[in-house]
Amino acid sequence: MEALKVSIEGIIAATGEGRAVIYDAIKQGHLETFLVGRRRFARPAAVRAWVDYLEKQANAGKPVTYRARSTERTTVGAPDA
Repeated sequence: MEALKVSIEGIIAATGEGRAVIYDAIKQGHLETFLVGRRRFARPAAVRAWVDYLEKQANAGKPVTYRARSTERTTVGAPDA
């Protein structure tokens, strides 16, 4: 029987993408997931749909870019200028 749900670690292994990219895709609504307790999972079909979306965008000349971290950095304890 095929797995009915895939963990974040499984998505990382299956796609080769990093954890930050996976969570950005979830945040932007590109990858549908659900919680079981405190753990997040996706259906295999949702992972395939996300990869298909990435491929379609890339083939259309509009590759998807996820910004996992803010470009603004805040320094703790920095003196006010």
